[in-house]
Amino acid sequence: MDEGRSRHRWLADLVAVGGYLAGAVVLCGRLLAHPGQRLPYTPGDRILAEYFLTWAARSVRHGSNPFFLDRLNAPTGVNGMANTTMLGLGLPMSPVTLLAGPGIAFDVLVVLTLAATGATWFWLLSRHVVDSRVAAWVGGLVAAFAPSVANHATFHPNLTAQFLVPVIVWRVVKLRDAPVRGGLILAALVVWQVFINEETLFITALAVGLFGVLWLVQRPREVRLPSVLAGLGVTLLVTAVLLAYPLWWQFFGTNGYRGGEPQMTAFRTDLLGLTSFSRNSVAVRFSEFPPAPGFSAEQHGHFGWPLVIAVAAVAAWRWREPLVRSLAVTGAVFAVLSLGNELTVRGEGTGVSGPYALLRGLPLFDTLLPTRLGEAATWAVAPLVAIGLDRLPAVAGTRVLKVGLAAAVLVPAAPVPIKVFDRPPVPAFLTSGEWRSYVRGQESVLMVPLATFEHWTAMSWATATGADLRMSHGYFLGPAGGVKGRHAAVGAPARPTDLLINAATGSRQVQQVTDTDRERARLDLAYWRTSIILAPTGPAAAAERGTLDALFGPGREVGGLWLWDVRNT
Repeated sequence: MDEGRSRHRWLADLVAVGGYLAGAVVLCGRLLAHPGQRLPYTPGDRILAEYFLTWAARSVRHGSNPFFLDRLNAPTGVNGMANTTMLGLGLPMSPVTLLAGPGIAFDVLVVLTLAATGATWFWLLSRHVVDSRVAAWVGGLVAAFAPSVANHATFHPNLTAQFLVPVIVWRVVKLRDAPVRGGLILAALVVWQVFINEETLFITALAVGLFGVLWLVQRPREVRLPSVLAGLGVTLLVTAVLLAYPLWWQFFGTNGYRGGEPQMTAFRTDLLGLTSFSRNSVAVRFSEFPPAPGFSAEQHGHFGWPLVIAVAAVAAWRWREPLVRSLAVTGAVFAVLSLGNELTVRGEGTGVSGPYALLRGLPLFDTLLPTRLGEAATWAVAPLVAIGLDRLPAVAGTRVLKVGLAAAVLVPAAPVPIKVFDRPPVPAFLTSGEWRSYVRGQESVLMVPLATFEHWTAMSWATATGADLRMSHGYFLGPAGGVKGRHAAVGAPARPTDLLINAATGSRQVQQVTDTDRERARLDLAYWRTSIILAPTGPAAAAERGTLDALFGPGREVGGLWLWDVRNT
């Protein structure tokens, strides 16, 4: 390739990546306009991600074990490998977190991972799938801003970070040429992806496996199966060595669990979901099944009918191409599996088992959110869109036609900028470090309302201390009942005092307290090694404060919150 063509190609690459970066900035624009000062609607999982970013930075600062979160769920702690601590992102981002704070680190991370996801898909498509740079760029847009990616920009940077997927796919293909070297490279990518998100890696392995079988049936000589299997053997051996301790810790270490949390593993795609628009899309009001308000991150399959029709047309038109057939079948299989254990129509169960019901009891499948299998459907849709645009006949006005078709198909399903609100200030008692004078050694702090997805204040406060504050509770996944090896549950095992506090939170009524309740509370505080109890000021937490007063005597206001000193209780 001459120097002029090479310069033109790299310029086109820079423009393409710049386009993905611009799209990510627009999506997160309301957050970036006030760095670190705003939060997305229902920010529960974002607050958790900020805590994990802070924990990774704290591990770097102190040289502590990043797999064990001893500052949550005192006194037993939390298994970091069994939670989405995303160390593969948090550790590299530690300088930003330490210098600018986890809020800014989160926003920067989302922008970079979205742009990187588009960029790596553009690289794969433009170098190995299609000739048209425009077609490859559009395919990258689909891969980076489809609901299975962009909807997670509010909560989950580990799921906006799908930039390794196309690289892993390509390195599997390259095993046929250099099994040993290729196996080593693939092992490095797999290990990194494990520390970003294991679920995405598992779905990638399933999708590549199905695609590989389909390709083997159609083009057996091209696969060079012995070389590929040898390369996979190298990958398996190296990853087994590198991941032996982290995976042992995940399944057998402190507070490891088996099987997913039931509510989470029930997420599934509605039968009308595939042709409907995501709640965060431009054309959601024209959706045949408007998604109900609430948690939109898991609307992976909501492509919208224009994109579904376009992809179906490309598959029918180019069906004779083995690549198109393999992509279409792979995407369809994963779209069907994302329907979950029970088929639903307009949000209502039909009583009919979905295909995923055959898999849900298998290891790893029992921790998977079925709707996230829609990620693999997106990975099939993106190259099919690029192939369709690339194969359009070369006639007058083709470029204008391509732009028009791409706009008509993609704009309705495009995500709108994230809705935000101002981040509430953290009480000065915590930001000033005054809390440290009340807490010694292994003592912990009880903060109410108890941390959940909806009640995220406590996690936000703990994050503001640099994750130094030890909480007796927290928002995390651990074994049900605190018994290692059981299925996952959210939060610490409920003790009698938890039940009283949660009853006050749920009813917004001060609870009647007996001497028996006070004695149980004393035992609970001893178990948690509680030194102080903290609660917000204002009417929203009045019921919790009244209940705590009845249990431990009157609290006092200090540094923007209410405090109960229970060290001598």
